[in-house]
Amino acid sequence: MTEIKRTNSVYFRTIISLTLTTILVFAVLCFVYYQRMSSSIISDEFDDRYAFAKKLASEWDKLEASDTQDPDGTEFDTINYLESWALGNNCSIWIVESNGKLDDSSDIPKQVRAQLDERGDSFYLPEKYFPGLMDGETGGVKNSSKSGLFDDSLSTWITAAYPIGGGKQFLLVHASVNVEEQTVWMLSNALALPVGISFAIALILFSLMTRSIVRPIRLLSDVALKVTQGDLSARIRFPELEKESPLQYVIMDELSMMISTVNGMIERIERQESDRRVFISSIAHDLRTPLTSINGFLSAMLDGTIPPEKCEHYMQIVKTEVDRIQKLTDTMSEASALGQVNNIRMEPFDINDLIKETLTNLEKQLGDKNLGVQLELFEDEKGDLIAFGDRQSILRVVYNLLTNAIKFTPEDGTIAITTYYEGGDDQILVSVEDSGHGIPPEQRGRIFDSFYKIDKSRTDTASGSGLGLYICKEILRAHDQTIQVNDSKDLGGSRFTFTLSGIRKLDS
Repeated sequence: MTEIKRTNSVYFRTIISLTLTTILVFAVLCFVYYQRMSSSIISDEFDDRYAFAKKLASEWDKLEASDTQDPDGTEFDTINYLESWALGNNCSIWIVESNGKLDDSSDIPKQVRAQLDERGDSFYLPEKYFPGLMDGETGGVKNSSKSGLFDDSLSTWITAAYPIGGGKQFLLVHASVNVEEQTVWMLSNALALPVGISFAIALILFSLMTRSIVRPIRLLSDVALKVTQGDLSARIRFPELEKESPLQYVIMDELSMMISTVNGMIERIERQESDRRVFISSIAHDLRTPLTSINGFLSAMLDGTIPPEKCEHYMQIVKTEVDRIQKLTDTMSEASALGQVNNIRMEPFDINDLIKETLTNLEKQLGDKNLGVQLELFEDEKGDLIAFGDRQSILRVVYNLLTNAIKFTPEDGTIAITTYYEGGDDQILVSVEDSGHGIPPEQRGRIFDSFYKIDKSRTDTASGSGLGLYICKEILRAHDQTIQVNDSKDLGGSRFTFTLSGIRKLDS
């Protein structure tokens, strides 16, 4: 129940985090859109107001050039004319002389009156407001709220100017624009629906993605709990990865790899545990048999069942059984001590001499099965092949491989030992082949595991402890070298090949 609550907590926290992130992203996008839209609205207003001022200036010049009297003979009312244009276009219109004097106007807004210079009965536009408006031959347009001419916190004021009367006067058009209101209106009408739909889709996708990520983690946690409780048969079952599913494209490769890796790790632990039980059973049998014999012979000698003249013979049998026990315990101790890499002593030695020495020590075992030996040893100009490593450890590797080959090679068979030097990599390859039955491909990946035996049904001493190849692998690992097994193309059995460093490693 606690795990489910924790998983749900992770799920909901992730959803909330992604939702807040999405809201933040949309807020940033809306802000950027708002800024760009505001700039666009102001830019459009600049163009419109300047075009209007230019048009009105043209109309004004035409009017000045024609008869300025009404049909009834009365003088033309300039103020009414400006007010009619200002009312129809929602703006204020001024006629300003080049020195800033305000000749005529449709109205003077209250927020700008304080900015004008009052001289007698006339108002003057201060020269600080001329730049951008009245300092060019074609007038101009500017944001008069920023320039300080208008003081309005609710709207942005735009002033456009265009020369009239041959440049002696300027026609100024002032208009307010509520940029914020227009932008918000455009955002609400143009983006509200797309943003809402996009947010809903994003939330759904986030929910599916989060579930696909959290679920494997929950399954991993459940399986890990079972394994810690001793259930090594537990596996992570994720159907979406075992069959065609849309979630295959949502689940990250890392999660898929994690599930496969954890399942493989548990399977390996289960195999090692099974091998360990077989190994313990085998060791118990290998110890029980000689101990039973030793106990029986000693008891018989003590109670007089065996006459004194035969005691020496049976004591020799007891010694042989003790030697078997000693050899078995030495092998186990060696396997447990292989992790101490610092124990190896690196030195140059002739690998060819080491192989010949090992073969000499195994002459009896070779002769018992009438096995032939093929040697193909690489030699330099001095007749040597110098390797760099712990000689005694490598001797154990060669010994284990050769005894293994002798064990699984039938009588009158053949064993081949080959050495080869690769100068480019300064690496020596050593191969041991036999004419036995070989190793099934499905078992090659496990023969270097501790306690593993190919034939688990055999528990006699000759079948070995299941540590020989494991010891070889660990010794070579301590030397930063590798060992592998393949089929022997020439002899038909197995071919074990391991690497060693050449003598040039001394220079590094």
